[in-house]
Amino acid sequence: SERRAAPLSSNPRRLPSYQPMGLNKVLLALAVVGLLAPARAMPPVPPPLPFYYVAASMEQRCDHFNALNADTFQQRYLVNDTFWGGPGAPILLYTGAEGDGIESVFAHSGYVLELARELKALAVFSEMRFFGVSMPYGEHDSFERRPERLGLLSIEQTLADNAHLVTELRTTYKTKASRVVALGGSLAGTLAFLLRAKYPALVHAALAASAPIFGYANLTDPYGWYRVATATFEKQVPGCPHAVRAAFAALLEASPTAVSKAYDTCRPADDSTGRRIAQLMTDKLSAMATAAYPKVFSPVLAACKAVMTQPGVGAFAPLLVPAGACFNVSTLHSVPEGLRMPPSAHARLARGAPGQHFSGASTADLAWFYLACTEIVHPIAANNRTDMFPPFEWDPHALARTCHQLFGVTPRLSWIPESMGMAAGPRALASVTSRVIFSNGLLDPWSAQSLTANASRSLVALNMADGSHHSDLGSWGNPWPGRGDSDDLVRVRREELALLRQWLAEDDHGPPAC
Repeated sequence: SERRAAPLSSNPRRLPSYQPMGLNKVLLALAVVGLLAPARAMPPVPPPLPFYYVAASMEQRCDHFNALNADTFQQRYLVNDTFWGGPGAPILLYTGAEGDGIESVFAHSGYVLELARELKALAVFSEMRFFGVSMPYGEHDSFERRPERLGLLSIEQTLADNAHLVTELRTTYKTKASRVVALGGSLAGTLAFLLRAKYPALVHAALAASAPIFGYANLTDPYGWYRVATATFEKQVPGCPHAVRAAFAALLEASPTAVSKAYDTCRPADDSTGRRIAQLMTDKLSAMATAAYPKVFSPVLAACKAVMTQPGVGAFAPLLVPAGACFNVSTLHSVPEGLRMPPSAHARLARGAPGQHFSGASTADLAWFYLACTEIVHPIAANNRTDMFPPFEWDPHALARTCHQLFGVTPRLSWIPESMGMAAGPRALASVTSRVIFSNGLLDPWSAQSLTANASRSLVALNMADGSHHSDLGSWGNPWPGRGDSDDLVRVRREELALLRQWLAEDDHGPPAC
């Protein structure tokens, strides 16, 4: 028989300390070189471990769709029953995501607990397979390039994990009548939408924040992502994109000698150094655009100040080189052909040289790039006309070559939209599912690939003009609701709560009779 999650009366197990992810490292670097405001303007720091959650695990099948494979693994999740109304009350399921594990998700998603309080709901965070400690065959063997190992990392298997978790929670807490709301931000937002669409008998509604469900070939403008990023810089610091564009031009036209002098390199630059610095800065600047809310903490402000203060070849030097130190250009890597993905994604990939193995990549990096080589394939390009970045094209053929070299796979460019109902565009979504909120911060580049207009009466788009990446659920600068929340954010959260209350009172045939 399957092992069930520990009941909430058990002592919570301590989780590893929260480790800041990519953008936090960018912010730390900015602070080191003195470009961020004093400490009073720094964003709140999430607690080091989720003292308000219980850590639990449950037995999942390694392969939900192969009866000949009976292997199982332990999937980790977090539970909070502080506000739960008991059997029959709702369950909020955060659908997991990429990253270093559950710690990198819960810490900036404080609004989930606020929703739990308002809805008297059980709050659950699931950890996605192949991330954190939820490894089907352990940290090493799970990543063997075989169908029965790495091949088990897929969106379909992940959705089945969450579906099984729902049934297990209902059984463990004796609450078969509890209605489930799936929710999440970014990839987790996409998973929330897909879980509602694929398992409507288990999931009653969804909140998909900053979910790029239309980020696939022929469904999105590849140049939209960097266009929104550029517009965010212009909105927060007028004139900054012009300065950034000029800085990229000067850097790419500079001689190796000029680059060495401007960036005080530890060893002489070569003909590729300027291009590699430009790739690095493209990643750093675009990542900042995803975190532009709240403005008082926006890294865009400090970056623009640096670039606009020191134009020319070395305009980016203050963002890269701490005072009194030289710039180690040996840490720069060229981007593998075709795997150009923001924010800062290819920088992580570059830690391991392209080839059969990534000698320097973490398991989180490996898992994310495998997904990006199979089913999560977002077309993103720059043209230096509608955006401020050096031009590059999204080349699916180059992507296919690189993914075959790295993992022995070919990207399935249209499988997810074709199999899940997005291929016909927003107007056709009403025939796929219902009761889904799509929230977006319009400063966030990912809004270019998300649903930003209502698709039906129950497929509702809620936009925050001053919001960024899943600002409503929480993000690095506003990990939980506070008095400083903008009027726009307060309005969207109020509308989300009202819709969820309304939908939780509805059955699958429409609203209840008066």
